[in-house]
Amino acid sequence: MNKLKRWAVASVGAVAFLVATISGVSANTLGIDVASYQGTTTSYFNSFKQVGDKFTMVKLGGRGGGEGAHYSNPSAYSQIKNADAVGMQTGGYFWGEFGDSVAEARYHAQLAVQDAQNAGLAKGSYIALDYEAGAGYNKANNTTAILTFMDAIYAAGYKPMFYSYTSYVNSYVDLNRINARYPNALWLAWYLTTAHQAKPDMNYFPKYSNVKIWQYADNHYGVDGNVMVVGSLDNSKPAKQVAAKPAQSTNKPAKPNKTQYATFSGVYVADYWTKWNNRIYGVNKDMGIPVIDYNNYMPISAFTMTDRYGHKLRNQTIKGNEGTMEYFTLNGKYKVLSQTATAVKVQIGGEPVWMMKSFATIK
Repeated sequence: MNKLKRWAVASVGAVAFLVATISGVSANTLGIDVASYQGTTTSYFNSFKQVGDKFTMVKLGGRGGGEGAHYSNPSAYSQIKNADAVGMQTGGYFWGEFGDSVAEARYHAQLAVQDAQNAGLAKGSYIALDYEAGAGYNKANNTTAILTFMDAIYAAGYKPMFYSYTSYVNSYVDLNRINARYPNALWLAWYLTTAHQAKPDMNYFPKYSNVKIWQYADNHYGVDGNVMVVGSLDNSKPAKQVAAKPAQSTNKPAKPNKTQYATFSGVYVADYWTKWNNRIYGVNKDMGIPVIDYNNYMPISAFTMTDRYGHKLRNQTIKGNEGTMEYFTLNGKYKVLSQTATAVKVQIGGEPVWMMKSFATIK
């Protein structure tokens, strides 16, 4: 994997604990991760299957740092296809060096989805964010950007995962926020030794909650060694290149879908105001999620400015980003344009806006 070579020699007193205390550790499915400088053939992946490895995480690409404006792994399609061919589950990962920039995180996610589609990674597969360089100094801001990337991956029909090494997340990332939105989606690296390891010693499993995959070695028969302790990669579909399918005619008239509308009954904080195309927008970081095609800007024309208890203010003029807490309500019925399991795209002020579904009542 195109990761920084960070490792620590663990001591039993520092990190060892009873494996039985970790939910799902009994699964212990072994796997590997590969990049362009690893093999691509069925015989290559079958050699790992013969030693007990059952899944492969394939580098899709990256942006930032040594990756440049955009690197796309030229071997990703063959690696996914041939790992699938020998019966290994597959997922992908994307190097993201966007620090605490929400806008860059959103663009990184767009590139990651593009690379996944070009590599034939089936919808519903995991795409992990490889975040281990270029972080900002503020944990909260870094984590907001990371969740922006993960939300966009989810909105595109894939499952998000977060990869890093333990000392890095301790310094720069709030894992509690990631765990709250995406439980069991962590992939953490912690090496006992850089010497060859055929299998992990589970006595050294890193003491973090919500770990799905532990990268225990950077020398497992010449590649990174991983163990999945919760669930699977949930990818039963073979890899295939994405191509437009010809439209099929039918004599049956399509039934129009019933139009649904969303309402929002809470009192919300305007985390900040922004201007775009000479229009003013408000953003609430919890209820609005930035995705690939649209952002989480809400037209101010839909806002009713209130106090913290929801009482309408006589003066509806906003104070701006001056450190003053401002509150608003959304009193309208907003047409639902599309939705996923956790997000809904609604029409507000004639514009599409993605919102977290948990805040909406949809009828």
